[in-house]
Amino acid sequence: MRKILLVWDVKTRGSPATFFYRALSGYDYPTKAGRSHSAGVLDEIPDDVWEFINRSTLLIEEEYAKIVEKIFKEFSKHLVWHRFEVEI
Repeated sequence: MRKILLVWDVKTRGSPATFFYRALSGYDYPTKAGRSHSAGVLDEIPDDVWEFINRSTLLIEEEYAKIVEKIFKEFSKHLVWHRFEVEI
């Protein structure tokens, strides 16, 4: 099965970068009952179909890549990103 390598660089620091990473990976936050997690797009797809190579490189199966690419397109004003097709 082919995989997609997504590589990006966040051009805008501060809130836009934070919002992008939260939309992608979700985030944990404290509550009175303990820690809670707000889901990102990667929480919505199976763990075994994607892998972070580093903080700004994601390897994902092709059928799920379109779901993740929506986040990249949404934040394209604040990102420089590229999509590479990888055959394994």
